[in-house]
Amino acid sequence: MNNLLEIKHLQKQFPQKNNKLFRKKEYFTALDDVNLEIKKGEILGLVGESGSGKSTLGRMIMGLTSSSSGSIKYNGEEISQLTDKEKIPYYLKMQMIFQDSTSSLNPRKTIGEQITAPMLRLGVVSSKQEAEKESIELLKKVGLKSEHIYRYPHEFSGGQRQRIGIARALALKPEFLVLDEPTSALDVSIQAQILNLLLDIQEEFNLTYLFIGHNLSVIKFFCHRVAVLYKGKIVEIAKSDELYSKPFHPISNMLLKSVLKLERQEESSNLEETLESTDMHTGCSFSGKCNYASAKCYESHPQTTIQYYSGIERSYACYHPLNQETKELEVVFP
Repeated sequence: MNNLLEIKHLQKQFPQKNNKLFRKKEYFTALDDVNLEIKKGEILGLVGESGSGKSTLGRMIMGLTSSSSGSIKYNGEEISQLTDKEKIPYYLKMQMIFQDSTSSLNPRKTIGEQITAPMLRLGVVSSKQEAEKESIELLKKVGLKSEHIYRYPHEFSGGQRQRIGIARALALKPEFLVLDEPTSALDVSIQAQILNLLLDIQEEFNLTYLFIGHNLSVIKFFCHRVAVLYKGKIVEIAKSDELYSKPFHPISNMLLKSVLKLERQEESSNLEETLESTDMHTGCSFSGKCNYASAKCYESHPQTTIQYYSGIERSYACYHPLNQETKELEVVFP
């Protein structure tokens, strides 16, 4: 499979508020040297703790947040530095489904108006009648009824609003969707329905997904590969089954432990019991919590390496990886 999206050395810094007049301006680094590839037709999961930078990365890919440095290429074309006008063709190719379906819909407009407006504005259809016909077909495809086109968002349940969000994203006939925790605000039974719907749509339209989440049990079911993000850095990328059965990075192992049954959580790991390092700027960002950390973990952040385990390629950034049955090592992203 060819790469649909390529991210190289991406960084995002946000200025911190400072009340002192002559104090030097300080920045918070939300993403630091992120390298990622998403292949055509693939579902890539992006997991990590809250505040690790997952949603920021998704918004940067969509052009909703600008990058501080680095490159984002879509089908080989650089898109990170485009103007708003130059981004218009990519709005037809890339769409985003948000976590909060309520806030992503305008409460003062009908569902039909919210689906047809982008189609008409971007020239996907030639007339209002054609747009309404397409909207009804999309609503039926996501499990809703044709008469729902005339209703308002408050008349729907959370699961129905998320279906509306999916229909609205499909209206522009995209190739790539960013799914920003699309089921985290829903009941468990509704989550399964939405996930199955997204899988059916992905297969029918040959879409590519970036699935942002924090629940590895959902990721294992839904995604082909998984990238683990911690404090703005990608620390491991692997096939979902392999990551679930044999995590290489201690962070991946910690996230897996967090989805164990409640009665086993107390004995799952003591990674969280260690003290955090007072200086995390030069070394590995996880070194203060890791039982395997050595002196060099505090001195410099490990480079990303590729490891072939049982013939399966995976990458990680750790000096002391778990499950180290290594056949070949190769440094990448120097």
